Amino acid sequence: MRIAHLSRARGAADGGISLIVAEMSEAQRHHSVADAPTHIRWLAPPDNLAFELSQFAPDLVHVHGLWSAANRTLARGSWQPSVIAPQGMLDAWALAQSPCLKRAAWSLYEQRNLRRCAAVQALSAAEHRAIRAKGIRSPVAIIPNAVSLPNLGQTIQLSPPWTMGQERVLLFLSRYHPKKGLAPLLQAWQSLESSPASRGWRLVLVGYGDQGRLARSVTQAQARGELLRVEALGPCFGADKQACFSAASAFVLPSFSEGLPMAALEAMAHRLPCLLSAACNLPGAFSAGAALVADPDPAALPAALEHLFSLSDAELASMGAAGAQLVASSFSWARVAEQTLALYRWILGGSDRPEWVELD
Repeated sequence: MRIAHLSRARGAADGGISLIVAEMSEAQRHHSVADAPTHIRWLAPPDNLAFELSQFAPDLVHVHGLWSAANRTLARGSWQPSVIAPQGMLDAWALAQSPCLKRAAWSLYEQRNLRRCAAVQALSAAEHRAIRAKGIRSPVAIIPNAVSLPNLGQTIQLSPPWTMGQERVLLFLSRYHPKKGLAPLLQAWQSLESSPASRGWRLVLVGYGDQGRLARSVTQAQARGELLRVEALGPCFGADKQACFSAASAFVLPSFSEGLPMAALEAMAHRLPCLLSAACNLPGAFSAGAALVADPDPAALPAALEHLFSLSDAELASMGAAGAQLVASSFSWARVAEQTLALYRWILGGSDRPEWVELD
């Protein structure tokens, strides 16, 4: 098989999607067998996508995300069959952002792409429902995102970017974007500044994408005597990101909208107890005891934070262990590679329909 992966961009400009495409394509290469090799190419602007696709001549195109040049290229060309992964971009909250532009894109090319594709990849049952709510009747393959499992026995050589101290660190590590729930998180944190429950903890924000606006806002608040145990830092990738997870005591992501957040999966893989919103689409984390519900509501978030602060060391460790087990069993790249390749083979007529491909 010859598979082309299309995405908006490489690197941080595409948020978690660039990591997803890189790791998925690499896992698919490793999962390919000698007598039936899979040839993979990842294409993203500023490449001449149409020319590159014509040269590569893929058997199937897998598109990651919506509203991008890659999706417009798919609509203009004759590259079929295709698999489209909306990556949470059909969520109601996401659709409400820049709605005029998205309605135009939906009318011009995105609806047509989704209706004629061989399958839509949904990250969760919630995304499956969102796809059907938009009137898309194409087959839906429910295949989640995944993460590479860390070697937790390995000694971390790098230090995190924050100053180490006696306080435990509640880590936010993601893109600095309104949908991530940063405003209600900071409001909730400030409401607990004088609470005895919060003593011994501080909030560290690690991210990118806002040209330093959040860091300046935190600095201004601290000049007023607010957010005194908050630190807003720039992005960390690779080994630096692993150092952040290894040095933290818990993780928080109170998002308004997500597909399936890579940072939350990485945090659980590093045995961090998590505070997550329902919009993170990880209900299994709650049922497994790996996460507490922390929706982006300033009235409810303080109670979620206080619940975390009240847990014993043994309870925090138990949550971390449950998260690591959940990720290892359900969100490994080996499993996702097996599922996506099985989906491609079915589409190309080489196997029966997998049981996790929904026709309705």
